[in-house]
Amino acid sequence: MSDPKHPRPGAQVLDLSDLALKDITPEQAQKLTKPRDGIAKAVTNVLLSDPEARKRAGVSDDEVVELTALWADYQRLEEVLPAVEKLAELVKETRQLSGHEIAIRVGEIANQIRRRGERSINEGEVVAPFSALLDYQFGPAAKAAATREKAKGKADATAQSPAIARAPVED
Repeated sequence: MSDPKHPRPGAQVLDLSDLALKDITPEQAQKLTKPRDGIAKAVTNVLLSDPEARKRAGVSDDEVVELTALWADYQRLEEVLPAVEKLAELVKETRQLSGHEIAIRVGEIANQIRRRGERSINEGEVVAPFSALLDYQFGPAAKAAATREKAKGKADATAQSPAIARAPVED
C-alpha cells in the first residue's frame, strides 16, 4: 500500500493537501510557457551555483528562494501526477462499467414491463407508470423506424415520378 502523501499509480487515497492546486481555463493554458527537456538540469544549475557567481550575474537571493519553492512544488506535482492520472482513469472506467450495468438492468426491466403490458387485459394500467422508462429505452428505436419509413416514402415517391426526358447532347 502506498503512502497517501507519496502515492503510486493505482492508489485510491491521495493526500495533496500540501499543494496549492490551481484551476485555469484552456485559453490560459495555451498561453503558458511549457518546460522543455533539460529543465531539471537548468534549475539545478541555478540552485547549486555559487552565491558570488549569482551576485555577479545579478540574480538575487530572493529569486533563488522563489525558484527553490517553485521547483519543490513542481517536483511534488511530477511525483503525484501518475497516481492522479491512474485514479482518474479508474474513476472513469468504474463509472463506465456502472453505466453499462445500469443500462442492462434498465433494458431488462423495460422489456419485462412491455411483455407484461402486452399480456395484460389493461395494458395502460401496467405500462403507464413507466412511461419515462419506456420512452428512454424504446424511443430511439421508434425514432429510427420512423426515419426509415420517411426515407422509404421519399424513395417510393421518387420512383413513381415521371422521368425527365433529356435531349441528346451533340458534339
